[in-house]
Amino acid sequence: MNPFNKRAVSHSPELKRVLEIPRRAWTDAQLVELAKTLTGLLRTLVGTMALRPIQALALHDIGTHGGLFGPIRVGGGKTLISLLAPYMLGSKRPMLFLPASLIEKTERERRLLAKHWRIPTHMRIQSYEMMGRSNCARLLDEVRPDLLVLDEAHKVKNAKAGVSRRFIRYMRENPDTKVVAISGTMMKSSIRDFGRILRWCLKDQAPVPEEDGELEEWADALDENSNFLKQIDPGALTALCNAEEKASEDTTTAARRGFQRRLTDTAGVVSTGGDQVACSLYINALPLTVSKATEDNFKKLREEWRTPDDWDISEAIAVWRHAKELALGFHYVWDPRPPDDWRLARSAWKQRVRKILSHSHHLDTEKQVADECRAGEIPRQEFDAWKAIEKTFIPNVKAVWHDTSALEACQRWMQAGPGIVWTEHRFFAWELARITGATYYGRKGLDSKGRYIEDAKPSDCVIASIPANSTGRNLQTNWSRNLITSGPTGGASATEQLLGRTHRDGQRADEVTCDILFACWEHFDGWTRTRAEALMTQDTMGQPQKVLMADCNFPSEHDVRMMQGHRWQKTPAKVKEFDLADLG
Repeated sequence: MNPFNKRAVSHSPELKRVLEIPRRAWTDAQLVELAKTLTGLLRTLVGTMALRPIQALALHDIGTHGGLFGPIRVGGGKTLISLLAPYMLGSKRPMLFLPASLIEKTERERRLLAKHWRIPTHMRIQSYEMMGRSNCARLLDEVRPDLLVLDEAHKVKNAKAGVSRRFIRYMRENPDTKVVAISGTMMKSSIRDFGRILRWCLKDQAPVPEEDGELEEWADALDENSNFLKQIDPGALTALCNAEEKASEDTTTAARRGFQRRLTDTAGVVSTGGDQVACSLYINALPLTVSKATEDNFKKLREEWRTPDDWDISEAIAVWRHAKELALGFHYVWDPRPPDDWRLARSAWKQRVRKILSHSHHLDTEKQVADECRAGEIPRQEFDAWKAIEKTFIPNVKAVWHDTSALEACQRWMQAGPGIVWTEHRFFAWELARITGATYYGRKGLDSKGRYIEDAKPSDCVIASIPANSTGRNLQTNWSRNLITSGPTGGASATEQLLGRTHRDGQRADEVTCDILFACWEHFDGWTRTRAEALMTQDTMGQPQKVLMADCNFPSEHDVRMMQGHRWQKTPAKVKEFDLADLG
């Protein structure tokens, strides 16, 4: 128990309800028979494909229990489950939601799978990105879907995001709507990430508290908290544990594993659990030697909180972002920098928008807040001040090079054989493509000629955008080598998705390798956080995490502390200057 925090999770009617939910148990033999039975019922007359046991169980639970919460690993057959869900429920107005980059891929797969399975043709497919636009603010109310299929369901976990708020509002007003939610990375770092989604899927049979306040308490006990002062004792949650788990010296780990069994034993929850890919995975740090210019830039970043062109940084997250740029030999700037009056007016308006959205039950986006200001429904002082000056300055973002070490390291890696170079920064990707002649696949997984990354030659080295290609792509038949130039934003869940593009069923190589450029303290700290989040996810969700089962060759914390240079130091916290206005 945390000695600085005496709180503990208490017994409650909700915990009692969760403990009393019936537990489901299937043997492997029963699942094999279920797959045979459902294959016969769902396959077309000319179909030749067969259901996997995990797909059969998911479809069975959808039809029997009216919903599905599916933490199913990448490569686990989620697409077919999504497309057959309306058939299992007899849905009249089903809607399938998924990232925009996966829509064309899913449409292609739907046409292929329809030859083998009884896939309904009336399911509407919509992207999460489109749902975030103002013209789709009332789309759910207009269509009134009786089934929501959320593929890559982690896209709606953030309750503050505009697209999530629209689903939250619709489900609050239409609680009987059936929901099928599937993702290989349902949780990033907290049970808060999926508690609401789990309640949508299973209603009163969901093994989490109904009230958000009690869910927060459970999360404070089970989560991997970076602030240990917030961690509370699991207390009554140990009632979820079996005798073996209770004997553990670590009550938090015991409670996580007890919660995991309670979750995965619940009808309507289908997890891939111990199901693993039949090939090895190796993750290696690829140390990067940099020029003196990069060392000097990191010195200014660490000591002065300033960019190489002497632009002051005010937020710690911006320090992190700039460090990842500097490690690759460049940084982004607004050229020219905005005037102070423009910057302050913009900041005041953005702050006002954030405050309004955090309290509103019907506004989801900045454009909607602006429309309300124009209509006189809410005070418009900050809006008017911003609009009066907005067009006096147009940001011009450009990248400035100061070191080609990372480009040269990537070029050497590509010369060693076919593989994928994963990039977070478009500018770096374009320059790497220019000097190597490799093809860059960006938005929607397309290159500049409109060709899909899945159709690239296995003998080629390709460059892939992480945001556009690290989810939903089946790249295992072409490549088994990966190079990550900058750890994906999003920690363990984003890394799990990226690794799953090549380390998945259908991989023909005996091993998959992933090299990660290693050039600064942020790279080490990001890796450390990723591992901690992965361990928490594995204990809580029961899903083996790739970064934990891989053979990893990464420097230890002691090794990093011994490294010389400012890039291996942690940036000291910035001390806020005292201002008498703060007292007023």
